Amino acid sequence: RRQRQMCIRDRSKDHNPDSTYPSHFSPMKSKAVLKEIQAISFDLDDTLWQTAPVIKNAQTMIKKQILEEFQQFNPETLDEEFMESLVLVREENPEIHHNLTEMRRLSFVKMLQNYGYDTNLSHGLIEKFLHFRHEVTLYPDVEECLRFLQGKYKVASLTNGNANVMRLEIGKYFDVHLSSEEVGVKKPDRMMFHKVSRSLDIPHELILHVGDNPVDDVQGAVDAGLQTIWINRSQNPWPLDSADPHEIRDLNELIEFLS
Repeated sequence: RRQRQMCIRDRSKDHNPDSTYPSHFSPMKSKAVLKEIQAISFDLDDTLWQTAPVIKNAQTMIKKQILEEFQQFNPETLDEEFMESLVLVREENPEIHHNLTEMRRLSFVKMLQNYGYDTNLSHGLIEKFLHFRHEVTLYPDVEECLRFLQGKYKVASLTNGNANVMRLEIGKYFDVHLSSEEVGVKKPDRMMFHKVSRSLDIPHELILHVGDNPVDDVQGAVDAGLQTIWINRSQNPWPLDSADPHEIRDLNELIEFLS
């Protein structure tokens, strides 16, 4: 009990003036009491690695690939065309907003069409993009935590993104990988969390979900009947009016919490 108490933050003393969340959000007093846990589900982006540099690198590398393979593309306008094509795909295809891979592929289709190339070449481009998308740098606390969990809990990944943890070296620590592309909806939709319960064959209330997004991860998991911990690497104040969640700043604290 004492070890668990160590990791519960009083964020009224932790306000970060550079926070992206409004300072008028104040932490609530009550927390749900964590019960028996048989499985841990993890968000991926900004939970196990920082996402922005990964996406930036993937975009840089695929643009370089496009210019090497398709001579008609103009390097002076490629950045603008790259962004505009994805914006158009999002506007025209709201029914696939949960499928980032297909939206990205369709953006390649638009770019290829504009220069008279065979749009089937978009499939090769998306495979190359996904290769670069998986060039991630784990936070330093990740692998130690996964090793700690191995054999003690079932472990799943649950993401709205298009990274597949099974393509990474740490995939060996996971029993299940689920993405919004596979399920057909995005977190915080309850179906995402129902799917992880069914895939692990463990009741909702015995699963602890760990993620960085207050709405998609924390509130979504609570609404679906899972237990939850907010991983708050940026030390932001809790931005919602709902009950202040259990919180950790890194996965070393998750080890302490579960010990």
